Amino acid sequence: MKIDKRMMGDVAVLDISGKILGGPPTSQEIKDQVYQLLDEGVSKFVMNLEDVKRMNSSGLGILISVLTSVRNRGGNLKLAAVNETMEGILVLTKLNSVFETYQTAEGAAQSFAK
Repeated sequence: MKIDKRMMGDVAVLDISGKILGGPPTSQEIKDQVYQLLDEGVSKFVMNLEDVKRMNSSGLGILISVLTSVRNRGGNLKLAAVNETMEGILVLTKLNSVFETYQTAEGAAQSFAK
């Protein structure tokens, strides 16, 4: 798994590629990136999942944990470019009612302005 961080105005976009399968290195790497940005005053996040090939239940747990941490600090997290398989998982687990999803990272970032 690889994470690239970029800013679109005041929105942090985390471009994630590879597999989100949970476990200490993966979960800690994502959380470290988010906590660092939260400490810098960033409160708007987009996780761009366009290049994520696979995610298991532990990966979903990471997303939920990050969303909770961001919301506890007064922010929000949106998901972008969720593939059909992951969308099905979100629907099956009813997490589609928890996460806002967008076709593109740009669309997700722009939605914060509305």
